[in-house]
Amino acid sequence: MSRKPALSTLASGNLSPAPNAHYQPASTYAIASTGLWVLMAVIGALFFLFTVAYYIRHTLSDWQALNEPWQLMLSTSLLVLGCVAMHLAGRKARLLPALAACQTELIMAVCFTLGFILAQLWAWLALVQINQGVLANPANSFFYLLTGLHALHIIGGVLALGVVVYQVWRGQRDNLHLWLQLCARYWHFLLFIWLFLLGLLRLT
Repeated sequence: MSRKPALSTLASGNLSPAPNAHYQPASTYAIASTGLWVLMAVIGALFFLFTVAYYIRHTLSDWQALNEPWQLMLSTSLLVLGCVAMHLAGRKARLLPALAACQTELIMAVCFTLGFILAQLWAWLALVQINQGVLANPANSFFYLLTGLHALHIIGGVLALGVVVYQVWRGQRDNLHLWLQLCARYWHFLLFIWLFLLGLLRLT
């Protein structure tokens, strides 16, 4: 009787009929991609909880609706441009895996994203100048909380992008376009969160 080939366990947890198959650890990119999905799920849950608190709080009698400053439209446009530039950087890096190929798009993405932060600060200053600070009423407090929390996640994304670019430049990472895809995914996710928050503020 012929012997059946030995079964070996792969990284996916499945059994391989190949007798010489060996355990293959997950790649660094796969781990980072999974970690990013988990991070976005946590961030999404956090903003969902704040949204529930916002909705409950705005039904009370002391709530005074806040007229959002026009700078929010400027910041929204800058974030959209930042997402587009990040996407284009990933596409160029896929065609030519070098920082020089997508350097312009990366600089544009960072500049547009930092411009989003500056536009947010401008909006806050505009509100403070008309005595609409964080303590003026509960609506103001939620406005500063939600937009400030979103800005912190934007800054975290910029720092992560800086680490990726530095490691690629030092030769410590390969497949630049894969890492830029992760950054673009995070940028698009934050854009979605921002549009959701903007709609929430406008509708209430």
